[in-house]
Amino acid sequence: MTDSRPLVAVYGGANIDIQSRCRAPFRPGDSNPGTSSMSMGGVGRNIAENVARLGLRTELVTVFGGDEQAGHLADACRDAGIEVGRSLILPDEQTSRYICILDDKGILVGAVAAMDSIDRFGPEELAARFGPGDEAEVVILDANLPAATIAAAAARWKGKPLILDTVSVTKAAKAAPVVGSFYSVKPNRKEARVLLGLEPDSGGPADVLDSARESALGLLSLGLREVFVSLGETGLLWADASGMGVASPLPLPVVNVSGAGDAATAALAWSQVRGDRCMMKASYAVAAASLCASSPDAVHNGMNPGILAEIAKGVRNERIS
Repeated sequence: MTDSRPLVAVYGGANIDIQSRCRAPFRPGDSNPGTSSMSMGGVGRNIAENVARLGLRTELVTVFGGDEQAGHLADACRDAGIEVGRSLILPDEQTSRYICILDDKGILVGAVAAMDSIDRFGPEELAARFGPGDEAEVVILDANLPAATIAAAAARWKGKPLILDTVSVTKAAKAAPVVGSFYSVKPNRKEARVLLGLEPDSGGPADVLDSARESALGLLSLGLREVFVSLGETGLLWADASGMGVASPLPLPVVNVSGAGDAATAALAWSQVRGDRCMMKASYAVAAASLCASSPDAVHNGMNPGILAEIAKGVRNERIS
């Protein structure tokens, strides 16, 4: 009999992505000529699709509304190799939507996340859906989930490789009280400070690398086994008990950074299943993010283990301590 248990379980958001891109530099407060497209997205869903493309059995536990778009979204997940059968369905809710604007270089300049339905995924709803996380080797949470749900999940799976994707500064704050229960986390520098209970933009070293290093050490002291802090265009700082280093991005063209962080989280989970060390995980994460950013889509349709391994060979990864 074929084993249908997931190797990776993802708990988080799934939504319809509406993305617009400017043809010229973005002008705030004005109508900007450009293009628009609609696709299936959401942090949790994007992570799950990348994991599935990397060849691992994947289950996404999310919230679907009761409208026609919910059916399209669920079908698209299944077509991508993602099991969604144990997700929550809310017949009275609309499908979540994420509307974003990119400038002419593909950089995010603003977005609206209309995702009220995920707020109804409380601890009781989670408890009824512990199965995928209990069965999986690796569990991923995205911080779109309610704070009480994140806390319940952290308590349930504290002994597993439990990965937190912080999503944003505002949403990272929901995980701050329990962040020490996670195995690993992948914030940017501002999100890392928020996880430590600090203001994102005040205090601390002015230097980018020093700030990330300080935050990584602080997070490790809370009990995390591994920390990966995004340095933006300059790469990814990784840290564990053996030390820390910086993995630098590849010189691939940047078309769209939306989804690059999701790809990096997926690569961390894939690398965890492989049994790789922290330093190697960072190389794969940077490779995945670079590959994703070279595509106009939130998930690169060429993502697979062979391509990821080949790109990772070109990542410069140097220890700094």
